[in-house]
Amino acid sequence: MSFFIAIFKSTFYKALINVLYFPIWWYSFGLKKRITEFRQGTINLFRNLALKLMITHLFKPMFGERSKSGRIISFFMRLILLVWRLFLFVLGTVSRFALLVIWIILPIIAMWQIIVLLK
Repeated sequence: MSFFIAIFKSTFYKALINVLYFPIWWYSFGLKKRITEFRQGTINLFRNLALKLMITHLFKPMFGERSKSGRIISFFMRLILLVWRLFLFVLGTVSRFALLVIWIILPIIAMWQIIVLLK
Protein backbone atom coordinates (compact mmCIF):
# COMPACT_ATOMS: atom_id res chain seq x y z
CA MET A 1 0.00 0.00 0.00
CA SER A 2 2.85 2.45 0.71
CA PHE A 3 4.07 2.04 -2.87
CA PHE A 4 0.77 3.44 -4.18
CA ILE A 5 0.87 6.26 -1.65
CA ALA A 6 4.39 7.15 -2.78
CA ILE A 7 3.27 7.17 -6.42
CA PHE A 8 0.25 9.29 -5.51
CA LYS A 9 2.40 11.77 -3.60
CA SER A 10 5.06 12.02 -6.27
CA THR A 11 2.55 12.41 -9.08
CA PHE A 12 -0.34 14.43 -7.75
CA TYR A 13 1.50 16.38 -5.08
CA LYS A 14 4.06 17.67 -7.58
CA ALA A 15 1.32 18.43 -10.08
CA LEU A 16 -0.60 20.36 -7.46
CA ILE A 17 2.52 22.32 -6.50
CA ASN A 18 3.17 23.11 -10.17
CA VAL A 19 -0.41 24.32 -10.70
CA LEU A 20 -0.24 26.54 -7.62
CA TYR A 21 3.21 27.89 -8.55
CA PHE A 22 2.23 28.63 -12.17
CA PRO A 23 0.70 32.12 -11.60
CA ILE A 24 3.69 33.16 -9.49
CA TRP A 25 6.09 32.06 -12.23
CA TRP A 26 3.94 33.60 -15.00
CA TYR A 27 3.96 37.08 -13.49
CA SER A 28 7.50 37.06 -12.08
CA PHE A 29 10.18 35.07 -13.89
CA GLY A 30 8.16 34.51 -17.05
CA LEU A 31 7.18 38.18 -17.35
CA LYS A 32 10.75 39.28 -16.68
CA LYS A 33 11.96 37.00 -19.47
CA ARG A 34 9.30 38.34 -21.88
CA ILE A 35 10.22 41.94 -21.08
CA THR A 36 13.90 41.17 -21.66
CA GLU A 37 13.04 39.49 -24.98
CA PHE A 38 10.89 42.50 -25.95
CA ARG A 39 13.74 44.91 -25.23
CA GLN A 40 16.36 42.76 -26.96
CA GLY A 41 14.10 42.15 -29.96
CA THR A 42 13.47 45.87 -30.34
CA ILE A 43 17.21 46.58 -30.21
CA ASN A 44 17.86 43.84 -32.77
CA LEU A 45 15.13 45.19 -35.04
CA PHE A 46 16.63 48.70 -34.83
CA ARG A 47 20.05 47.27 -35.69
CA ASN A 48 18.80 44.97 -38.48
CA LEU A 49 16.92 47.79 -40.18
CA ALA A 50 20.07 49.95 -39.90
CA LEU A 51 18.10 52.99 -38.79
CA LYS A 52 21.09 54.71 -37.20
CA LEU A 53 23.07 54.23 -40.40
CA MET A 54 20.20 55.55 -42.53
CA ILE A 55 19.83 58.65 -40.36
CA THR A 56 23.55 59.44 -40.32
CA HIS A 57 23.90 59.03 -44.10
CA LEU A 58 20.70 60.85 -45.07
CA PHE A 59 22.47 63.92 -46.49
CA LYS A 60 25.43 62.11 -48.04
CA PRO A 61 25.31 61.42 -51.78
CA MET A 62 24.87 57.85 -52.97
CA PHE A 63 27.52 56.15 -55.11
CA GLY A 64 29.84 59.16 -54.82
CA GLU A 65 27.58 61.25 -57.07
CA ARG A 66 28.51 64.85 -56.24
CA SER A 67 26.29 66.69 -58.72
CA LYS A 68 23.32 68.73 -57.53
CA SER A 69 20.76 66.39 -59.11
CA GLY A 70 22.59 63.35 -57.72
CA ARG A 71 22.48 64.80 -54.22
CA ILE A 72 18.76 65.59 -54.52
CA ILE A 73 17.93 62.13 -55.86
CA SER A 74 20.08 60.51 -53.14
CA PHE A 75 18.39 62.53 -50.40
CA PHE A 76 14.86 61.64 -51.48
CA MET A 77 15.74 58.01 -52.13
CA ARG A 78 17.25 57.66 -48.66
CA LEU A 79 14.32 59.57 -47.17
CA ILE A 80 11.89 57.09 -48.74
CA LEU A 81 13.96 54.18 -47.43
CA LEU A 82 14.15 55.77 -43.99
CA VAL A 83 10.40 56.33 -43.81
CA TRP A 84 9.76 52.73 -44.91
CA ARG A 85 12.19 51.33 -42.37
CA LEU A 86 10.75 53.52 -39.62
CA PHE A 87 7.31 52.17 -40.53
CA LEU A 88 8.61 48.60 -40.30
CA PHE A 89 10.28 49.40 -36.97
CA VAL A 90 7.10 50.87 -35.49
CA LEU A 91 5.05 47.94 -36.83
CA GLY A 92 7.48 45.41 -35.35
CA THR A 93 7.66 47.20 -32.01
CA VAL A 94 3.88 47.53 -31.73
CA SER A 95 3.39 43.86 -32.59
CA ARG A 96 5.98 42.82 -30.00
CA PHE A 97 4.29 45.05 -27.42
CA ALA A 98 0.91 43.52 -28.29
CA LEU A 99 2.35 40.06 -27.68
CA LEU A 100 3.68 41.25 -24.32
CA VAL A 101 0.25 42.58 -23.35
CA ILE A 102 -1.34 39.30 -24.44
CA TRP A 103 1.18 37.48 -22.22
CA ILE A 104 0.08 39.60 -19.27
CA ILE A 105 -3.70 39.27 -19.74
CA LEU A 106 -3.95 35.71 -21.07
CA PRO A 107 -4.26 33.95 -17.67
CA ILE A 108 -6.82 36.52 -16.53
CA ILE A 109 -8.93 35.92 -19.63
CA ALA A 110 -8.58 32.15 -19.20
CA MET A 111 -9.74 32.32 -15.58
CA TRP A 112 -12.63 34.60 -16.53
CA GLN A 113 -13.71 32.14 -19.22
CA ILE A 114 -13.56 29.25 -16.75
CA ILE A 115 -15.67 31.20 -14.24
CA VAL A 116 -18.22 32.14 -16.92
CA LEU A 117 -18.35 28.53 -18.14
CA LEU A 118 -18.97 27.19 -14.62
CA LYS A 119 -21.90 29.55 -13.96
